[in-house]
Amino acid sequence: MKITQQTPATRRHATRRGTIEYRIDNPAFPSGIWGREHFTLTRHTNGDRVLRAFCELDDEPALIRDVIQRVDAEFHPQDCVVRLTEDDSFKGSTWYHITDDEISYQGLTSAEGRISGQLDIDRSIRGFGTHALNSDAWLVARFDRSEGPCQRTFYNSPLTSLDHRGATGPALVCSQGTTIEYFGEENVSVPAGTFACHHFAYVVVATDHPEYHLWVTTDGDFVFVKGTVEAPYDWSFELTELIETA
Repeated sequence: MKITQQTPATRRHATRRGTIEYRIDNPAFPSGIWGREHFTLTRHTNGDRVLRAFCELDDEPALIRDVIQRVDAEFHPQDCVVRLTEDDSFKGSTWYHITDDEISYQGLTSAEGRISGQLDIDRSIRGFGTHALNSDAWLVARFDRSEGPCQRTFYNSPLTSLDHRGATGPALVCSQGTTIEYFGEENVSVPAGTFACHHFAYVVVATDHPEYHLWVTTDGDFVFVKGTVEAPYDWSFELTELIETA
């Protein structure tokens, strides 16, 4: 098509943009902030949602994580790209393709060179963990809430890294046992406003991660609003901005 033949497109998708602050109770961080996540969430008319997250971690070694992740209308993961930069140097970049019964991946890391492989899965898997906070929110989106508050344990949950900062790989590994508890709906106030939220917690994690509570919107997009991680990390996360793009 010639540039002179351009015509306006009909915008059918909806886009939300936001920022989450990573906070810490530690005298080494006098501002109380140790990172941030800028994200864009696009919802398409077929139910697909695409997350684009830029995550900066300001503790040593400084880490930047770029995530582009797509899920379908049921929040089953479809494809994903994760790239890591550590101390201003390339750490790794990996692409994932996900079907109902398999995850395949290809990547390049500074530690291992070219990597590739596949993992057999079942569509009932909870999701795919990338360590972006909005990716955490999409993990709990597939939790069956029909019975109200309850606990459920999931096995062989795939993710890019078992490191608590997500600072290795990115590769393909599995958490061998994670128990999630659903507490119900709560209104939560953060700098971005007050939101109706689902309250969840990762109460048992196979990698010895401390208990992790998170609140995500009830509006169907499961946007991350607030989170807390217990000692010894003493982390908290709050949505500071959320903008709807016309």
